[in-house]
Amino acid sequence: MRAIHADHFRAYDDSARIAASVSAASVALEHGRALRVLVADGLPTAALSLMRLQHEALTRALWLLYAADDTAISKLTAPLTKEAELAAGKLPMMADMIKQLSTKPAAAKALIGLMAFKDNNAAALNSYVHGGIHALQRQAQGYPAPLIVGALRNCNGLMVMAAMMLAILTGRQPLVHSVSQLQATFADDLPPALPHASPEQEHPRPAAPTSAAAQNPKNSSN
Repeated sequence: MRAIHADHFRAYDDSARIAASVSAASVALEHGRALRVLVADGLPTAALSLMRLQHEALTRALWLLYAADDTAISKLTAPLTKEAELAAGKLPMMADMIKQLSTKPAAAKALIGLMAFKDNNAAALNSYVHGGIHALQRQAQGYPAPLIVGALRNCNGLMVMAAMMLAILTGRQPLVHSVSQLQATFADDLPPALPHASPEQEHPRPAAPTSAAAQNPKNSSN
């Protein structure tokens, strides 16, 4: 949180698109922080279930910035009423958001990271969320330490992505660079870096959004 100057955070502008993406990225950060609290309190099943929510909130943040149309933005930023809830419930879910993001060059590097995470973890996380075999067997047999360590590293990787999203949403390149440095500083606490990343864009799995987008997030949906 210090890396993005959370106490003095100011978005690039006050547009609905930027505000919605900030909210979604902040939700992803909150899920990540809660996951670590649950692990520390000895509640690993609930903790691992949260990682799916963390990933989905981060995907939503990326989609809102780069791919959502103005109608979708208006539905998600409307005052919370029963009618607004019903309208927002018809918005694209994970598969459709990823499909739309795949057509946006500015989201390409971030999408590689999100897809790597999804491909490696979706089945197990779905099982935890829905009380499937992973949840039941781990509850009965216990959690191997390497599994918990790996989960925490993945959680940290998603948190770095969320922090990078928030940095991009300020439009401040020095802040983007500051978050980027977290990857080198805390490399042992993050997933392995994705191959073929440039030095400025070297990212754990999952990877973070491209630094270039920080120059003008307002134009990112084009």
